[in-house]
Amino acid sequence: MEESHKLGILSVALMYVGTIMGAGFASGREIWQFFCVFGDKGYIGIFVIGVMFMVIGVMTSKIARTLGTNDMGKVIVPGGNAKLVDFVGYFMALMLFTVLITMSSAGGALFYQQFGQSRVLGGVVIICLVILTVIGGFERVSRVFRFMMPILVVVVVSVCLMVIFMDLPQSKEQAEITVSPLTPNWFLSAMQYISYNVLALVPIVATASVNAKSDKHAFLGTALGAVFLGLLAFVLGTAMFTDMGFSQAMDMPMLGYSAKISKSVNIVYTCVLLFAIYASATSNYYGFTTKMKFQNHRKLKIVIIAWIGFLCGLVGFTNIISIMFPIEGFMGFAIITMVIINFFKVMKDEKNKLKIESDKNVEEEAIVNDR
Repeated sequence: MEESHKLGILSVALMYVGTIMGAGFASGREIWQFFCVFGDKGYIGIFVIGVMFMVIGVMTSKIARTLGTNDMGKVIVPGGNAKLVDFVGYFMALMLFTVLITMSSAGGALFYQQFGQSRVLGGVVIICLVILTVIGGFERVSRVFRFMMPILVVVVVSVCLMVIFMDLPQSKEQAEITVSPLTPNWFLSAMQYISYNVLALVPIVATASVNAKSDKHAFLGTALGAVFLGLLAFVLGTAMFTDMGFSQAMDMPMLGYSAKISKSVNIVYTCVLLFAIYASATSNYYGFTTKMKFQNHRKLKIVIIAWIGFLCGLVGFTNIISIMFPIEGFMGFAIITMVIINFFKVMKDEKNKLKIESDKNVEEEAIVNDR
């Protein structure tokens, strides 16, 4: 990647935000279910995940910059065991592919709910946009995020502030607030949320960091991305607290709130959700393609595999997802542990390397002085 096209601090941050801010996040569904259902304690959970996003993100960034690689296996696995590196790398790629499938389905659902159009059409639109972006390589992916993510963030924050300060009337659509038995308290819920998202975090943060202008740009960009995510979660949560029964009743709470404000705001927010789906699908699918060898017909393979993902979304991926999501949650905790261990190992190795170089320089200076 040419120096002029290297990523600055804001570009790295926006890549990070775009990876996490899919339809579940931007619609408010994830923030509601993982945090807001616990009332004021949800704010503690949001603060915790903001810190975790920063810590794990910066650790990932440091490993990638030090090793000079975005290979998922090498970034995650401490010790560099070849078989374990390959296993983790390909398993991560499989997890990222499942995100493409669910985002394709989400696009179809949004088209059906908002426009009364076929679910197939929504999925086709998402897959076509993803293919056109990913085959252009990292430079095209980063360019899209650099220009579009600020708009998405501004719209989401603006609509949230409208909901908070406009004193909208309580909706007739209400539901009793329910906590998932899998996440019975705010702490476990926050840990589960981080565990799931770390699967997307590692590959895109590593790739963005390797393509950053410098260590400073990589680390500060990653930290800024985590701050953005924490603030966005806080603003979304505060907006949904204004009518908790309504938030519980809506599959996509913020889409419901945007409709309460005005039809035009609702249309704009629908477009934002479509872009959030596209952004999440693109970043995760790009992470998947980093495991594909640079060989003949690579672009054709990217196209074919994307359409396979689209077909999986159509035939009903529910049963597979019901198996994969628990595995993803378990693997997420394992990956967090391995990244932390690998971070300290890489730091130790780097310190030892610098010490050896320093000792060598001292010896060379001593030899010169003796002469």
